[in-house]
Amino acid sequence: MRGEFCLSKLRLMPKVNIVNLIATADLKQFVDLEKLKRVRGFVYDTVIYRCAYLKDDKTQSKVSIFSSGKMISVGSKSHQTAKHDLHYASRRLAELGLITPTRITVKLQNIVATSSLGRNISLENLSTRLPQTIYEPEQFPGAIHYAKEFESASILIFANGKVVFAGLKRLDLLEKAYSARILPTWFD
Repeated sequence: MRGEFCLSKLRLMPKVNIVNLIATADLKQFVDLEKLKRVRGFVYDTVIYRCAYLKDDKTQSKVSIFSSGKMISVGSKSHQTAKHDLHYASRRLAELGLITPTRITVKLQNIVATSSLGRNISLENLSTRLPQTIYEPEQFPGAIHYAKEFESASILIFANGKVVFAGLKRLDLLEKAYSARILPTWFD
């Protein structure tokens, strides 16, 4: 159940699943990406993108590595997994002699999580009752809510009751939504 919060005390949203977590780190040194072309686990093809990718049996996410030394972990379901994968990439580069071993600081950049309210929602009514909510069905099939409580993240709410949190920068913001009962009060 990695990436899943079980919050059964709330009747409307029993689970929030983290579906993607993006984290970054900086090696603070140049990486010669050309030398990764034939190394197992790495992909470097300038036709695809201007970075190398690391994805092997020891990583759960894909780590993008730029020649500047900046790295991005995409596709993990937890902060711990993203940290592991970024540290692992740093160690692999050092073992290959492409960088000097270094300590990295992992920074969480974006969390995308989903949930279900378990019932249909009138988006027309919701958009008139919930401040900072946009609903333009000819542009997008869901309502977009910008909650101050979520520090500029957006919450996409669909008529079938599905909810997507996008742009969260801290895991505790998901927990805050439940402890403060922010989300359920919108739909009562």
